[in-house]
Amino acid sequence: MLNSRKTWAALAVATAVTVSVPVTAGVASAAPKKPTKAATAKQVAAAKAAQAKAAAAAKKAAAAKAAAAKAAAAKAAAAAKAAAAKKAAEAAKAVLPFAAVGVVTAVDAAAGTVTVQVASGSKLVAGTEAVFKVSATTKVTKDDEKTTLDTLAEGDKVTVNGVKTAAGLFAAHVNATSPEPVAEPEPTEDPVAEPDPTEEPTEEPTEEPTEEPAPVEDPETAV
Repeated sequence: MLNSRKTWAALAVATAVTVSVPVTAGVASAAPKKPTKAATAKQVAAAKAAQAKAAAAAKKAAAAKAAAAKAAAAKAAAAAKAAAAKKAAEAAKAVLPFAAVGVVTAVDAAAGTVTVQVASGSKLVAGTEAVFKVSATTKVTKDDEKTTLDTLAEGDKVTVNGVKTAAGLFAAHVNATSPEPVAEPEPTEDPVAEPDPTEEPTEEPTEEPTEEPAPVEDPETAV
């Protein structure tokens, strides 16, 4: 009886080993399961979301960089403008008076300028051909009469007073004088030539003067 029980127990163990081996081998050699359609869609959506997030971050960084560059450029432009304004203000303070005497070489009434060949005056303009700016406040006279810039002409003698700034030469007073007219020489009449005498002059007499007779002695006186 005991021997039969051992036999049944050995058979049971052998059967268990025999059955378990194919199952284990089957599990080891089985192919991986394919992902389901739902899992694939979820992965694609996650990848797209990650790409969109990265693109948004890159766009935000680029916008921040552009804004910073724009702000820096605006700051630099403002600083340059302020420096230029300061320089212009300092230059405007450097106002130098001048006086010039010369001859008008050109007049541009539309531009409001008169060009003068300066013969004498302040060192600022003496010996140069200067362009003076004439404004509505400039007093312009010609031949001691009040006038306008367009009445000035090339060749007029002129005296200009004003100030020189960084913007140019500004005339306060322009006094012009018309050039003296050149007197034309009077025509001279050709002298009338006297006719040559045609008659020959009369010859002088060639006769010798008659000799005076010798005085006759008085006989009484002689005795």
